[in-house]
Amino acid sequence: MSLHHSMTREDVVASDREHLWHPFADMGRWEREDPPVIESGEGVWLTDMSGHRMLDGTASLWVNLLGHRRPELDRALRHQSGLIAHSTFLGSTHEGAVLLGEKLLSLSPPGLTRVFYSDNGSTAVEIAMKLAFLATRVRAKKQGDPPPSRFFSLDKGYHGDTLGAVGAGAIDRFHALFGPLVRPSVTTAAPDCAQCPLGLVRPDCDLACAELAVSRIRDYRDELVAVIVEPLLQAAGGMIVWPKGFLSRIAEAARSEGLLLIADEVATGFGRTGTLFACEQEGVIPDLLVVGKALTGGYLPLAATLCTEAIYEAVREDPGTFYHGHSYTANPLACRVALATLEVLEREDLLSTIPEKRRRIEEEWRPLFAHPFVGNVRMIGLVAAFDLCPPPSTSSAPGSMVTLSEWTRQIGEMARKRGLLIRPLGPTLYLIPPLSATVEEVGLMARILCETVKAVLPAPSSP
Repeated sequence: MSLHHSMTREDVVASDREHLWHPFADMGRWEREDPPVIESGEGVWLTDMSGHRMLDGTASLWVNLLGHRRPELDRALRHQSGLIAHSTFLGSTHEGAVLLGEKLLSLSPPGLTRVFYSDNGSTAVEIAMKLAFLATRVRAKKQGDPPPSRFFSLDKGYHGDTLGAVGAGAIDRFHALFGPLVRPSVTTAAPDCAQCPLGLVRPDCDLACAELAVSRIRDYRDELVAVIVEPLLQAAGGMIVWPKGFLSRIAEAARSEGLLLIADEVATGFGRTGTLFACEQEGVIPDLLVVGKALTGGYLPLAATLCTEAIYEAVREDPGTFYHGHSYTANPLACRVALATLEVLEREDLLSTIPEKRRRIEEEWRPLFAHPFVGNVRMIGLVAAFDLCPPPSTSSAPGSMVTLSEWTRQIGEMARKRGLLIRPLGPTLYLIPPLSATVEEVGLMARILCETVKAVLPAPSSP
């Protein structure tokens, strides 16, 4: 097949509707809608087959860190493809995997000494859960106890879509259908300040939500393998930004009860929350750290599970072999691109540019702070979000959620026409720009979204 166009845009859409199945898509609606057909990208811009340019407002689902067609990443990819694209990691190794492993461990919190590669965040979480179970099993056997087999996680948590990760997750619309297939976690309410389970408001917050979680951990301690959390930001759960101190309280509880701590930083890692890893902000050192998404700058699938030497030694002792792996484990192309991504991130000191860009978003979104249909505007790092709120007269009326769904659909469509591609999470609208986006580009994203919301949902006139 030619590398040049062999199909028209209409042919692509028609064939897609006939043959393909998209993730997290209402296929009945998909078959009726006219989707963007992305053809190319450059920097923070995407271009579809109609020639329409759009800002990549969600960093291609949170993976793009340095922009599209990044020269350094292109060079790394070409260099490695000139050597070999892939060789098995079962029984052999290669330089790219070794160098990347050294780099990841040098950047990660102290005490992590081993790297296990995989293909995506969900599989990396599965690996962390299995390793935690195996290590805990060794300790239980030595004490003559049955091994625990449950995990502690948070409501509205998302750790992936493989079955182990589904068991650790707690978003009903994603996970409820698969309940009969999984071992459910012990959960407690997420620290969602917009919907505080204790009915408190921010000035009155004394982290009582953390005490609820700590109590739950203590009550189920004998059943638990580990505590697994998405530090500081539950992204897929609705861009829930945690109150300061919640993470450290949970970590302290895990330590005091002798439980392992898994930090799922697939979405939060590599600068998304303002530091390289979110757990750094509260001085938390996990036993297992899971990374993915932005690791290769959005170029290739690659994830990694980092763990302590104690976990490695426990599994090395019994069963000796970790029976888990993937055909494309430590893919050489992905490892080289990941190395280049981390080098650019450090060299350009992109983390230091985040505060100015966040201030620009705040300036552009100032009109939304008083908008009657907008609430809970929040930001962390270069992640910015707000929720759409139906007017009081319809908030409890039948079909009110349909109204919210229609609002987000209209806002998404209009934003795309105005040059911004976004993907709402239920009633939550958000921006996650590539870290390489300029202040002006970030400001333009924020302005388009703000103006689109005002156009679709004009504030009612005062009587």
